[in-house]
This record gives sequence, C-alpha cells and structure tokens, in this order.
Amino acid sequence: MLTDNTIHGSANCKYPSEMYGKSIVGMDAQDFHCSSLEIVEGPSDVQISWGGTAIFTCKVKDPSVAIFWMKDDRMLKPDNKKYKLMENGTLMIQNTIETDDGYYECMAKNSDEEVKSRPARMVVLGPEYSTQGYGAPRLVAVPSSISVAPGERQVTLRCQALGVPQPTIKWAKNGIELPSTYKHHYESDGSLTIRDIDGGDSGSYLCEAINANGRVSADANIIIKAAPIFTIQPDNVNTQIGGIARLECVAAGTPPPEISWFKNEVPVRNGGRIYIAPDGNLLEIRDAKESDSGTYVCEARNEMGMREVSALISVKNLSFKPAKLVYKPYNIEAIVGSTIEMPCKAIGDPKPGITWQKDGATMQRTGRFKISLSGNLYIYKVAPEDQGRYECTAINDHGRDTASGYLTIKNLQDPTTTGTGSITSSIDSQFIKIAFAEASEEVDRAINKTVDNIIHNKGPHNPADLFRIIRYPDAPARELARAAEVYERTLVNIRKQVEKGRMMVNSTKDFDYKEVLSPEHLELIARLSGCMTHRLSRNCTDMCFHSKYRSIDGTCNNLQHPTWGASLTGFRRVLKPIYEDGFAKPVGWDKGRKYYGYPKPSSRLVSTSLISTKKISYDPESTHMVMQWGQFLDHDLDHATPSVSSESWDGIDCKKSCDYAAPCYPMDVPPGDPRVTNRRCIDFIRSSAICGSGMTSVFFDSLQPREQINQLTSYIDASQVYGFSEELARELRDLNSDGGRLREGALFPGRKPLLPYSSNAVMDCRRNLSESTLNCFLAGDIRANEQVGLLAMHTLWMREHNRLAKELKYLNPQWDTDTLYHEARKIVGAAMQHITFKQWLPNVLGKKGMEMLGEYKGYNPNLNPSISNVFATAALRFGHTMINPVLQRLNWDFKPIREGPLPLSKAFFSPWRIVEEGGIDPLLRGLFSVAAKIKKPTENLNTELTEHLFQSAHAVALDLAAMNIHRSRDHGIPGYIEFRKFCNMTPVDSFDDLRNEITDSEVRRRLHELYGHPGNIDVFVGGRHGMRDTYYQIYTSYRRNNKIC
Repeated sequence: MLTDNTIHGSANCKYPSEMYGKSIVGMDAQDFHCSSLEIVEGPSDVQISWGGTAIFTCKVKDPSVAIFWMKDDRMLKPDNKKYKLMENGTLMIQNTIETDDGYYECMAKNSDEEVKSRPARMVVLGPEYSTQGYGAPRLVAVPSSISVAPGERQVTLRCQALGVPQPTIKWAKNGIELPSTYKHHYESDGSLTIRDIDGGDSGSYLCEAINANGRVSADANIIIKAAPIFTIQPDNVNTQIGGIARLECVAAGTPPPEISWFKNEVPVRNGGRIYIAPDGNLLEIRDAKESDSGTYVCEARNEMGMREVSALISVKNLSFKPAKLVYKPYNIEAIVGSTIEMPCKAIGDPKPGITWQKDGATMQRTGRFKISLSGNLYIYKVAPEDQGRYECTAINDHGRDTASGYLTIKNLQDPTTTGTGSITSSIDSQFIKIAFAEASEEVDRAINKTVDNIIHNKGPHNPADLFRIIRYPDAPARELARAAEVYERTLVNIRKQVEKGRMMVNSTKDFDYKEVLSPEHLELIARLSGCMTHRLSRNCTDMCFHSKYRSIDGTCNNLQHPTWGASLTGFRRVLKPIYEDGFAKPVGWDKGRKYYGYPKPSSRLVSTSLISTKKISYDPESTHMVMQWGQFLDHDLDHATPSVSSESWDGIDCKKSCDYAAPCYPMDVPPGDPRVTNRRCIDFIRSSAICGSGMTSVFFDSLQPREQINQLTSYIDASQVYGFSEELARELRDLNSDGGRLREGALFPGRKPLLPYSSNAVMDCRRNLSESTLNCFLAGDIRANEQVGLLAMHTLWMREHNRLAKELKYLNPQWDTDTLYHEARKIVGAAMQHITFKQWLPNVLGKKGMEMLGEYKGYNPNLNPSISNVFATAALRFGHTMINPVLQRLNWDFKPIREGPLPLSKAFFSPWRIVEEGGIDPLLRGLFSVAAKIKKPTENLNTELTEHLFQSAHAVALDLAAMNIHRSRDHGIPGYIEFRKFCNMTPVDSFDDLRNEITDSEVRRRLHELYGHPGNIDVFVGGRHGMRDTYYQIYTSYRRNNKIC
C-alpha cells in the first residue's frame, strides 16, 4: 500500500501494549501476528447408515497449510485405506460400520503452531434401523415377569436402550408413571429396583424408552405370592330328591390355588352323579338323594398356605307345585228352577284353595249357592238373576290358575221387548251382560289369534313381527289392557244396538252414554270387564318393610299417594292431549283433517326426508356407553304397553290391511319410498289404554282423554334387573339357596355367570335357529334380548347384585335370604341413581341443563314422579341419535376380537353371540372406549335404524324414526310449538323464527316442505333439531320430580 501511493506520513502503534509507540515503518511481518492457520469451516455432526460414506469438511485460510485428522483424540494413520484425505482437506470414510462411531476433528499445523476444529460426532446406524426408523430407540435388555414373596429385600427389573440421541427411560406401574424414589429406584442403565417388597408391589410394570425419533416399550408383571383367599363362597343349598345341588367355590392366590372338595373329611370324587369342574370351582350333584345331605368343605391350597370354607346341602322330599286347574267351568244353559253344577278342581302342593266370583264379585257358600270340598259350584233353584259369568280361581303359595264359564238362563223374556213388542226406554242388566259377552268373545278371539300367530308362525315375517314380539305385554299387563279393551268394546256394542233402533233414544241429539246408562250399569260393566280389579286400594300398613325397602311394583313408595309411579299405571300428561275426537282418536286418523291449514305428513316420509342418514360423525366428548346407559336407564323407567291384539275387534288383521280399524293404525308409505315398494303402508298397532281413560272414562262420570299404560315403575329402582311385579321378581330370584341372590344361567369353563335362560312363555325374543339353537335370556325387562350391548348391561348388574349379596352375607351372617336380597337390591338402585345423576346427566344436559335441574332439596311427597307421556314418547328417545351403526368388540389389549366388529343389524335378537363370541367383556370395552355418534342437523338416525332395524335372516326391517313419530301421534302428543310455549320460549309464526334453535337453513326448508306451518311439526321431529331448550325443560321436569321423590 505504501509503495503504490505517493502520500507519505508517520504512524505509531497504541495497542497492544507491548507495541505501544513503535513506528509502523520499522515493523516486519512478525509484528503484525498474521496467521495462516485459521480454520474457516470445520466438520459437522453426522448420522450415517451402516455401509454408507461419511464426509467431514475442513477448510483453512492458507491452502498450503498441512491438514491432519484425529478420531477420539488419536491421529488417523494415513495408510489406512478406510480413510481418504482429499486435497482440499476433506476426510472421506467409506463402508462405515458401528466401530467407526466417534468424535472426529481436523488439525491445521505448520512449523510454529497448530490449531484444531470443534470435534464432530459420527453415529453409524445398524442395519435394523432401516425398518425401525432412523435413530429410534431400541431395547437391548427387557424386563421379565417374576414371582416374589412378601418381605423380600428387593427385586430388579432390567431395561436398557440404545438410540440416537440416547433414549430416556421411564417406568410406569399399572399405567401410572413412577418417579425415582427410595422405594422405586432408577439404576444408571435404566433398570428399576423395587425395595422392601409387599403386597402393594404386585402389578404390571412398563419400561418405556423415548427420544426425539420415537419410543419403544416392554412390560413385565411382578406377582406377589399370596395364600388363597375365597372370592366366591358356596351357599347352603336346599333341594328335593331328584333335584340338582350346586356349590360354587372360587379362590384367588399366587400361585393359583388348587381346589379340593370334602364331605365328612372324605374327599369328594368326580364321577357318576357327581360332577366337579376341571378347575374345581363347581361341585354339582345330580339326581340328589337324601344321603347326599351333609356339610361340604371347599379347600383351596397353594405353596403359601391353605384356606377352607363349608356349606350345607339339605336334600328333602319336597314337591312344591303351583296351583293348576284340572276341571274347569264351561258355558252352561239352564232352565229356571233347575239345579246346576259348575266344575272346578285343582291340584298343587300345597293344596290350592278355591274361590268363585260372579260377574267380578266374590261369592259366598250361602243360600242357594254351595261349594263342594273339591271346589265345584252348585246352584239350587236357578233363577233369572243367576245368569252371568262365573269364574273359578285356584291359588297356593306357588301360583294361581283361573277359568270361567257363562250361565245362560233359558225361556227368559227378551230383555229389549215387552209382550206386545214395544221398545223399552232403558237398558237392564241382562242387555249389558249380553253386550259384555259379545265384547269378551271379540277381544279374546283377537288376543288368542295374536298369541297363536306370535308363538306358532313359522312363515315369512312382515316388517313388524319381531318388534311386536319384544313389545307384546306379559300376563299382568295383558290383563290390565284387556280389561280396558273389553270395557270399551262393551260400550261400543251398546251404542251399536241403540243406533240400530233396538232402544228408544232422542234421535235429535248426539249419542250420550249418560242418557242410556245409569251409574249402576257402569259399575256392572266395570266389574264384568275387570276394571274394578285394577282400582283396588293399596295396603301400605307393613311399615317394617315399606320404611326400609321399595316395593317391586313401586306402590307405597309414596305413603300419601301409594300408586304414584307404580307399575301398570297411566302416564302423566305435561300438556293436554290433542286426540282428534277429544278423548281417544289419534292424530292423523282422519286423513282429511288439517292442522294449522296443512295435513300431517306421513311419518315414513318425514323419516326418509329429514331424519335418516348414511353419514355419521363421532362425538369427541362422549363414548358409546352414554348411549347404552341411556337405553338401559330407559328400560328402568317406561314401557308403553302395546295393544293386546294385532287384529281389530271386527276381525281385520293389522298386518294385512292398511285400514284404520282400532287397534290398527298403519303408517302410510309415500310414493317413491327408497325401500318399501310392495305395500301402501307399514303396519302399526296402537298402545293400550288404561281403564278410566278414553272410551272407558264414562265410568268416572266425566270425559277423561285416553291414557296409555306404563308397564314399569317410574322410579330409578333397577326394575330392569329385578322386574316390575312380584311374580317376575320371584322368577328372577335364586330360591334354591339362602344367599339372597339372583338366578344365574349355565356356567361355561373359564367364564363368569350369564343370565338364566327364559322359559318359552316369555315372548321377548325370536331366535333365528339357522344361526344358533341357544335360548334367549331372562331379565327384569322383557326387552333385554333386543341387542347384545343391552344384554351386556343386564348381565353386569345381575353379577353386581350377587357380588353384593355375597359380601353382605359375609358381614351379616344372621340375615335371612329376603333381607340379603332387599339390601343388595337397595344398594344396586342407589348405584344406578348415582351414576345417572352424577355421571350421565351432566354429560347429556351439560352445565346449563344441570343448573336448571338444581340441587337436591329433599323428599317432597306432593310431587308426582310418574313418567310423563311426552318424556317416554319423544324426549327420552334422543339417545337414538347417538347410536353407532357398528358395535365394537375389543379384547384385553383393546384390539378387535377374532370375530370382529358387529354391525347393528346383526346385534338384534342375537343372545347366542354373548355365549359363542367372547362374552360381555369385549362389548363393554367397545362401549366405554369408542366414541358415540354425534348429533348434527343433517345426521340424526343412521340407516341401520331406519332401514335395517331388527333385520334378521328373514330380511325383516323397521323404521325407528317413523315409529317414534307415529307413536307420539297415537298418544295424542301436542306439537313442538306447543311445548315451546310450555317452556316459555320465543313465539314462532314462521320457520325463520326457528333459526336460533334450528340453525341449519336447509333443515328449516325441508321442515317447511313437509309440514307447511311450524305449528304442525311433531314434537319428536322438532325436538331432534331444536332440542336444546325444549328438551332441557322436559328432561329437567321429569328428573326433578324423580330425584325429589
């Protein structure tokens, strides 16, 4: 620079201190400290696959400087052919293997000095990483399961891992992470040492290695050796000669204990009449003899100790038999002044007692009426007033049997005419009895034909057969419904005769029963039909029982109102029904009738146009168990008793006709229906009415709208487990032991007990014999076999009752079997209430709904807990929108079982799948671990429910959405807008006024096309799409009443 420029000057150094004041002119190159050894680019870390080529860069400022390479602080030899040094200083390593791992650095050196780069790390990944992921952890030592005894000093579970970067190891016990403590100490290599072993150390331990490239885990079990302990103890057994005695004994321990049986200190051997299960858990004595009586000891033994428990088997010559009529009364014609005998004889053990009734009133052995010791009824000097129906009843401790016959008195004057042929002005009791006899014959004929078709029909089924089977009422409900039907039909027959002119009435007025029938006539009809029987007052004086336990049928729960919430009583109304004739005719019966200026659309058309969906989305917050608990709960609360006949009283078959003829009320199929193309309608049967409503309300001397029968109790009292009547509850109990248990079904090796099989008389399921010959199961609700998820819930709670009964017996050995049963039942009911109010309802109603429900404020005897009709018919059916089209079945590892998921159409009426396809555990895992279907405006009920419901090998299918709509019309439920008014919601005059609740404009457009006016919308349909506020009110109204009551 100084040479090229002509300007000259002088300068002196200031820094560094040793050069201070020195003239620049006098300096040489050494004074400027210019070094040629500066490394401007050094090597970087590298990961290389096994067999690959690694390259490290090293660039210096002066290319003439010598470059050397070092590995792990050792100079690389230049003659090593693996390493190739390029002219620019770059190092190339070929055919890399694991031993090439290490730290590499370059060094620049001259005669005066040397400088080194930052060390760079090379990692060679082995061949296995090509499939496991680049740099992912791999375990080189895994833990092994081990059995140890309590008190041992320590045990170590090994776990070591490699990976890039080096993995971190964590431990968890039974899914809960374990920090490193004195008790659970992490070793330097990742192994876990557990000190001071005790019983709480038993469990599954998981070692997990984690780094940025992945994670890997392995688990092992620590099994604490333990002496045997009994989990199921045998109960004392009373049986009769020739019967079966079963003792069950299950013990847990480590190692698993061996079970042995002894009687009078002599081992009991397997063979002949004695069967001992391979695991020893079951001892069964068949064709029992008195010599089999005695004390049986169950011994459980393993290397840690021995335990034993005993039970008593008592074999007696017992012959309990229910009452059964062997000679029955029949229809008789007699002449005035003669003597007649009506036969009635019964067998049973103990011997049955015989009672007689005439026209519903109890008869006494007085005057002209005598009852023989065998039970026959003798009537001496027969008089005209003796004509009527005579009913013989045989009853003992184990059952009852009833039959009747009608006595007709010959040579009687026609009750409707005088000797001159003039027409009388009123009806006498003989005329009523004739009308009643005709009504009884018509109703009984229709009922008998329906029962015969259900039991014996082997041909192809129409789309409602299976649904009718599970809904068909049992005997008590059938008798209640029959009474109302006979009562109503008797009135119809009287009206027919009057309108035919057989009696004089004022023809200028509409027909009025009060002008024709006196109160005495009405009482006679009520007695004849059986309506009086179901209005008897309840006896709640047994306070030793009622102060501690709920009755099975719900009576006397409220001592001030004994029938509130009881089974076989009417539903409660929130709003007055809108029957088309004011008291009985369903909505839509008159097809020309308009509501708000528009006719009601076909229920099926609403379903296919608005509700049915093939697409479903999953709920991110609710599992399928929310749906399943809702169905299980619903079956504890309500079941509208269907008509006792599928044939009209005039002989029209509801399955073959599209005519509206009570109880037939078919659903019209619209043109262009996507599935039903060969019929004009889908058959539908009306729900039965309770005595004192609809046509029968004239009995109360006032007009009472038709009200349907709730077969179940309205309380959350586990009636779906225990039944709703004393007869059913008794059938469900295990009366062969004194443990207060429920009956269990057949035992299968290695499995827990299932429900007992139902008898042929319980018509709750139609088996497809081409799939399996296994029978249906018996439970407290007749719909238990409807689908396998529901069966799983029934089975689970039967087991829970028996578990509680066993524990209670252990804690209270002085309690008898009835006390154990009722105490366990009380706990089960409380558990169901807790789950419902604390777990399920918050999920269903959300925070706002729970705030509306409010806190529990104590028992209020003046609140009626009976289920409201709209709650049962519409509101509680919201759960249909949560049903997935497939039931997942998962194994212990939460992976699908071998048989795979179960389409909903295959889950209906398939109880055999519980036995043959893994039991209930896979179903329960699928319910609580798989998301429910979420309700969206255009995703309501999936097509499995609208097009394939109850489909079997016979291609039987129903439409659940259409039936829900039609059922609300059958029950006369007011429309959606009326319930909005009840809930104090904003007024609605147009479909746009619904935009705040029904936010989807396309849904509002479809509603407009279907209904024409918002006031025409069915409550089920409106509630589905705008359910938030309306259903909040309906739900909380019922739950508040139920909770406080």
